[in-house]
Amino acid sequence: MAAVRGRVLAFVDPATGEMEEIPQAPYAFDGPHINVGIRRGRELASKGSGLSDREFRVLVWYWFATEEAQGPVQMTGADVAKEMGMSPDALGRTVKMLKASRLLVEAGGIGRTTFYRTNPHLAFIGSGFAHREAVKEWNPPAVQVGTPAERRTKKQTKGEAS
Repeated sequence: MAAVRGRVLAFVDPATGEMEEIPQAPYAFDGPHINVGIRRGRELASKGSGLSDREFRVLVWYWFATEEAQGPVQMTGADVAKEMGMSPDALGRTVKMLKASRLLVEAGGIGRTTFYRTNPHLAFIGSGFAHREAVKEWNPPAVQVGTPAERRTKKQTKGEAS
């Protein structure tokens, strides 16, 4: 029997007729909810993705830092870095790599501060219908970005060819 507004769930002892209120847990979530693609999330968390622990932690932070559908995380890089316990430079390098991999996307900004959000293929706040519309504009990002060592090698090779 489900609780109905204004009613209390109770257990009635058939032998004595005594009534005991059944405690109810409050709603378990305290705010907006996010839909995260389980398969892609697990692939990105695996060693085979090539993401470092720091890169994955920053990506997950962005998954949960926004509180509106398709909204940017409206914080400066320095504030994000402070919250995450890393230097602004380390965060900047990580965000640059996540953006190049299309895991994070630019979502506006103010002055010289650029705001980011997660690609909606990975995480989305909103209804299923809104999510379906949001992913129409984006190709799914790759889940294998190469290890940090491979990315440095490619960058050096590319720079040497110039």
